[in-house]
Formats: sequence, C-alpha cells, structure tokens
Amino acid sequence: MSSAMDIALFHMINQGPHNAVLDSLMVFITDHRFYIFFAILIPFIIKDRKKALLVLALGIAGIIISSFSVSILKLLFAWPRPCTSLENIRLLVVCPGSFSMPSGHAATSFTAASIMGHVIRPAVIPAFLLALLVAVSRVYVGVHYPFDVAVGTVWGGVVAGLTIVLHNRISKNKNS
Repeated sequence: MSSAMDIALFHMINQGPHNAVLDSLMVFITDHRFYIFFAILIPFIIKDRKKALLVLALGIAGIIISSFSVSILKLLFAWPRPCTSLENIRLLVVCPGSFSMPSGHAATSFTAASIMGHVIRPAVIPAFLLALLVAVSRVYVGVHYPFDVAVGTVWGGVVAGLTIVLHNRISKNKNS
C-alpha cells in the first residue's frame, strides 16, 4: 500500500499547479505515448532503416513482455489506484479497473525508451524525456501513485535489458 510520503507526493503532483493547456498535454501524452515514440523514430527510419526496424522489432517484443509481466505483478500486489482510494483528486481520464502497482504506462514507456536509446544513441534523450513525461502524466491525471511509476520505470528498464541481452545472444548464435 502507499505510504504517507507517496500520498503526499501524489497530491503535490496531481493537485499542484495546473491549467487547461497542461491538463490537455498530460492527457495527450498519457493516451498517445506510442504515437509520440514513433514520431521520434521517424527521422531515424529515414536515416538508418535497419536500426529503426531493429528498434521496432525489439520494442514490440519488449512492450509485449512488459505489458504481460506488469499484468501479473498488478495481480500479485493488488494495490488500489488513487482514483479508487483517495477523495478529492483531479481525475482527468477514466479510472482504470485494474490495480495500480506497477504502472504499465511507465514500464512500457521505459522499455521502449531503453531499447530505442540502446540501438539509436541520438534518440536516447528525446526517448527518455518522453518516458519521464509519461510516468509523471500518470500521477498528474490521477491514476497512479509516484511509487507505482517508479517501480514501473525500473521494471521497464529490466525488461528492456533482458530483451536486448536475449537479442544479442540469439544474434551471436545465429552468426556462429
């Protein structure tokens, strides 16, 4: 369950400074993260199609693994979301029916960013900035605690690392 510090940080982000433009931006980021990741990838598709296709293939595999594993972890932890357990929050999206911990949006975004940054070094900064914005957006829109997104962030990195290691081993065996 969430600690008092986690709840206080949630309120600071969720009910802190906000306006209609920032609200719209955060909802857009939380709802359309993969389109934005793809937009980051477009210049690299034009420049180096082989690397971009590798990012797409590894990214899709990593995101599937991340999504599936997060679903299992949510059931194991069974932590309620702030939008179901706290009063007087700013809820900007529909409150999901699943459990809160870890954040799937944070996990899949950091999986995608880690893979993209590993394969295409110049993409590392925009990819990780977007992943960070996605993680913050989940608290801002009222559906996750900060600890949920922190764990999702770490989990996304772990899944990306495992995906890359597995790819490297398969590639090494294939070329041997």
